[in-house]
Amino acid sequence: MAQQQNTVIEYPVGLSEIPFASFLQIEKYSYDEAMKTVAQEQNDALGSLQRSKLGDAIDVVGKLQEGAYASGDFSDSSNVLGIDQNKRYNETYTAKNRKDSALFSGGQINIYDPNVDKSIVVVVNGEEMTVGQLLQKKQEMKDRQSKGLMSQKCMLPLPNEFQYKYGADWNNEFKLGTLALAADDAGRFLTTVGAGAALGAGTSTLAQYLSSDVAGGGTSKLLKAAGIDPTKIVQGAAGGAAKAANLYGVNSQLDPTNLAGLAGLAPNENSIQFFQKMQSRTFSFRFELAARNKRESNTIIEIIEWFKRGMHPGSKQGRGSAVLLTFPDVFVLCPKFVQCDEDGNPVGDPIQHPMMPKTKICALTNLTINTTPFGQLQTIFDGSIPLVTMELMFMETTKLTRVDMEGATFSDERAGRVVGIRTTEGNFVTDPDKKFTGVVTY
Repeated sequence: MAQQQNTVIEYPVGLSEIPFASFLQIEKYSYDEAMKTVAQEQNDALGSLQRSKLGDAIDVVGKLQEGAYASGDFSDSSNVLGIDQNKRYNETYTAKNRKDSALFSGGQINIYDPNVDKSIVVVVNGEEMTVGQLLQKKQEMKDRQSKGLMSQKCMLPLPNEFQYKYGADWNNEFKLGTLALAADDAGRFLTTVGAGAALGAGTSTLAQYLSSDVAGGGTSKLLKAAGIDPTKIVQGAAGGAAKAANLYGVNSQLDPTNLAGLAGLAPNENSIQFFQKMQSRTFSFRFELAARNKRESNTIIEIIEWFKRGMHPGSKQGRGSAVLLTFPDVFVLCPKFVQCDEDGNPVGDPIQHPMMPKTKICALTNLTINTTPFGQLQTIFDGSIPLVTMELMFMETTKLTRVDMEGATFSDERAGRVVGIRTTEGNFVTDPDKKFTGVVTY
């Protein structure tokens, strides 16, 4: 059950082999890798996009932009974790202005040839550098991997508090209002509508009367002869009345709603709340990391660096002034449990904890390190801090549906069961039986 070296960071060492231990396994992926592996196995819009030809088209567009604005990638975040970093570059490179050299032919040179002059300039993704500089960069990558900073997984003891919640927004409000009366009492609804129409038509009816030669008679003719629009009289009278009624601007609007309020009545909106969307799940953890020796102190520093570098974007040119940045790494969280036999001996690999949910792809949105949890700085002889606290906040990049619980992936190896069925067309269908296995899914 021992983990492969340089692919897992464990605190404390041997955590995954402690009988009946519960721990949190955090997997880290580059964004591109997560889209092509984890996302493709999700039964949601993101997974559909990655499995479709549209996803390929998006990759092409991205490559075009990368070629135009970004080259010579040496950042951590662009690495595919867990692979041999020597494969990041071709073994042979095009030499610059050295075609007559006896050490290589056709302008191509193998940088690992022990006879190669380290001062020879080669072209790497459009950038020029010496063989020595390229070898140094490759060695730095190896060193980072050997220190665990390129590890795929980090395993930490479950904190004392582990909460998870689900939120749904029902904010799409529809107000039926007066129309609700139509369903209850059609006759009364028509009476109400008629009364409202009469009130609204009062002013316009008077204006129409004054402007009519037939109804208004001589009055209308006299007004028009004097160059006065009869409708303006009505409007002015209404405005004047309103001004007189609220001479100093201290009155509230005199409308049917407020009149009803004076009588102790309130309009019934007859509102209906419609479902709008699910809220994105967030997960917060607080870990207390105590170092008992120099080795554990280095591991704690390594863990902090692992998360810190993972949450920051990379640069396609290895410079902060690059035109385009690569997305930060993303994470998948899965609580684990060490199964044991009757004698307390671990059996097989740790399984998904039956009482705690796993997650979809998550972004690390907040990282807080407290080096003085006791309110004062404490160090030992080499400057190490014996106890630090680390707070992490993750947010899922996609929202859950019921389908995720019934058929999220083709198979869930961590839980040891099939939770969905993939069709020959590559689509997903949910478990038709919808059986509850006794294990929390998402």
